[in-house]
Amino acid sequence: MRAARRADTLKAVVKIELTAEQPATLWSQIAPDEYGFYANVNPQVDHPRWSQRSERRIGELGRRDTLMFNGYAEQVAGLYTGMDLARYY
Repeated sequence: MRAARRADTLKAVVKIELTAEQPATLWSQIAPDEYGFYANVNPQVDHPRWSQRSERRIGELGRRDTLMFNGYAEQVAGLYTGMDLARYY
């Protein structure tokens, strides 16, 4: 996906490219046993070395519960219907 951007904010999505194959990511290439393709959407599945149930956001001192689908469950949960998010964490 390519986006037109100002220095500090995303302004608009200008292109989305769909592929027949799952794209490789940096983490899936360098640590394939640690990061699944959907690694950041399911806080119920821990990373092999640490819990993903809570997070510390930039600029905040404490930790907070990690929200399913990064807080966008209402908008995107339907995209994951039928998927085993424990397997494809």
